[in-house]
Amino acid sequence: MGFFVIGINHKDCPVEVREKLHFSSSKLQAGLAYAQTAGQFAEAMILSTCNRVEFYGYTDPDDLPEDGFFALMEEIHGVNRREFQQYLYRYEGKEALRHLFRVAAGLDSLVIGENEILGQIRDAFQTAHTAGTLHSLLYRLMEKALKLGKAARAETLINEGAVSIPSVAVELAKKIFGQLTSENVMVLGTGEMATLTVKNLKSAGATIRYVVSHSQERAEKLAAECGAEWVSSGSWEEKIPEVDIFITATSCPYPIVKHDQVKQIMTERRHRPLFLIDIAVPRNVEASVHQLDDVYLYNVDDLKSVADRNLKHRGREIEKVEAMVEKAMVSYQGWLMQLEARPTVESFEKHLDKILEEELGAFAKKSGIPDAKKDELRDRLRAKLLHGPITKIKEASQNGGVARYLHALSSLFDLGPKDKD
Repeated sequence: MGFFVIGINHKDCPVEVREKLHFSSSKLQAGLAYAQTAGQFAEAMILSTCNRVEFYGYTDPDDLPEDGFFALMEEIHGVNRREFQQYLYRYEGKEALRHLFRVAAGLDSLVIGENEILGQIRDAFQTAHTAGTLHSLLYRLMEKALKLGKAARAETLINEGAVSIPSVAVELAKKIFGQLTSENVMVLGTGEMATLTVKNLKSAGATIRYVVSHSQERAEKLAAECGAEWVSSGSWEEKIPEVDIFITATSCPYPIVKHDQVKQIMTERRHRPLFLIDIAVPRNVEASVHQLDDVYLYNVDDLKSVADRNLKHRGREIEKVEAMVEKAMVSYQGWLMQLEARPTVESFEKHLDKILEEELGAFAKKSGIPDAKKDELRDRLRAKLLHGPITKIKEASQNGGVARYLHALSSLFDLGPKDKD
């Protein structure tokens, strides 16, 4: 099997490395275009989120095309492989399938059971399909993964509680402030993560004061939904003295909130604490900001402690979803095996058709039965003769035993090249 996945994620790779390898929309297009012309990948998809960067592919050769992956990353990001090679994981064949299904089900996320990853896989799937890097095998695989992810959340309680980066961010804010009944919030960004965070904070009781964005139309729409005010990207410093919690979640590829800016702001605040949650990758806030007095800065990696606590309450649900993952793997591998069996089955069908045509043709000529009766008899015999072998092959595709049936068919009926032509 030529399936593979190469990637990094939140478990072993720090955020300062992940942000260097993050695919923006334009880089994602360039990466898929590179994969399409590189010649090493028959099919390809890139999944890039704040917690992972993964390259899913299918290749005909037996060897994992690792050099091609490194060349792609160096070409698109300008980052030498030595900077991230130690954090990579690699899965092939069955293990690659299992990894994808676990990712889609939310079992490999920073926050077990989170919902956002399913939409992110769907977006990556659609982007790769539009770019022309997906064909029958990966296309069917991604469809299967999305179906599994949806079923896992509908049929179990895997996503109960704080199950997304925004919701965990709110939980962390509660840990710092207690009940969020008097805290004022400013949110920098109007994307999906920022919007979800705003809604969760508002539901928790906080007051959303300002939505900061260069896009006035989008920001005013979000601000209207939560009773806030739009602030342009160049004016957020003027409003900071009025807020207690500052959430940053933009797609900007460099830090927007600088150390010196926050230092000046804290002088004006007269040591009133400022809580910053930077849930963007690449990060929106300079890491050195956390060194300032009365400033509490948390990034996506810092949310893991909250996620771990929630994980303890989901043990039984995790077992249920793991079982669903294994069932999905068997189903998809069965489909693959049936694809592999198709040439032999078609040869057997041609062999059978040839015999039936010859024998029934001779019989019809001697007996004088009309062609319609002859064709009806042929179809009935054909269906009965094929039913047993095809049923056995389908059953065997669910337990990995197809090969012995295909070998038996080929040997017993001498299905050589003459039958396959």
